[in-house]
Amino acid sequence: MDEQLRALPQSSQPWTQGWTAAKDRIATSLAHAPGAVVPRNSRVSKLDADMLDDELTSMLREPVARALSLLRPGLLERYSAEVDTVIRALLFWLSVGSPMRRATYGQSLQNLTYAHSGRGFARRIHLFGLLSIGGAYAWTRAVSAMSLRGWADAPQSSLHRRLWQMAQRLESVARIAALLNFLAFLFTGQYKSLVERFLRLRLVYARPQLSHGVSFEFLNRQLVWHAFTEFVMFALPLVNPARARAWVMRNTRRALGLSAVAVDPDVKALPEHVCAICFVGARDTVAADTSALVESAEPSSAINPYITNCGHRYCYVCIQSRMMAEADECVCLRCGEKVEHIQQFVEF
Repeated sequence: MDEQLRALPQSSQPWTQGWTAAKDRIATSLAHAPGAVVPRNSRVSKLDADMLDDELTSMLREPVARALSLLRPGLLERYSAEVDTVIRALLFWLSVGSPMRRATYGQSLQNLTYAHSGRGFARRIHLFGLLSIGGAYAWTRAVSAMSLRGWADAPQSSLHRRLWQMAQRLESVARIAALLNFLAFLFTGQYKSLVERFLRLRLVYARPQLSHGVSFEFLNRQLVWHAFTEFVMFALPLVNPARARAWVMRNTRRALGLSAVAVDPDVKALPEHVCAICFVGARDTVAADTSALVESAEPSSAINPYITNCGHRYCYVCIQSRMMAEADECVCLRCGEKVEHIQQFVEF
């Protein structure tokens, strides 16, 4: 290059001198220039990803709630925390838990993915799911159990009251720490949750050259899931859950070489005038003491008693409802025989 410059005519000497002076400055600038420009991911993208994930969880929870309402009224309210935890765990396992993705569906739409500079990245991801989903569920259930058992109203010097106060302090500290972490996230743009900060999991762009790419994969999966749930909602009323459960239990016990029906010894020992269905229902829902319930059998006495073909008495509403639900799979709770017909009991 320098030899070619010297071979130029005399009129080109000013240009040659300018190039010689600028050549060193250009080389210095290129030496200190970064190899690649990595865009800084925005805080808004990370918060939008969380909102998308929450919306997806709500959308999946709605068909599950409608399906559970067909099985038993009030079942969703009783196991609401378990349903939400299972949905979140499945979404986490199918998205972040996948070695090919390492991002939730909302984060994938925002072109974000988790990254960690050290070793043990897969172990940190699994621990992240365990703490963020399982830890939140365990804490919620623990506080709920302490509240239902009245630990907050226990005597001041009792162990239960001290544990309740300790749980309240821990919850207050966790909320303050979460607030401080969120303020730090707004300032630095890293670690939007305490678990992410503890495990050093950073959200970065999956493809830096395309910082706001949009994929239709989520939309396609949502359409497939919607069609599947509509089919389940159509087919579920055609299935009798009680009859199917009784059929599965009876055939499973026969395959294991056991009797077709397992008779509860407490039910078998009930007085004749006590409705066994009422007894089992009261024991399961109220969790009352069995011996106390047998001793005060008057509340569980059969109302408008009907007698089965095996000779045991039940309330008409109880036995008729059970026969309508289980059809030809209905069996007597006292002896295990199949209930084929009933007739009104007349005491002489």
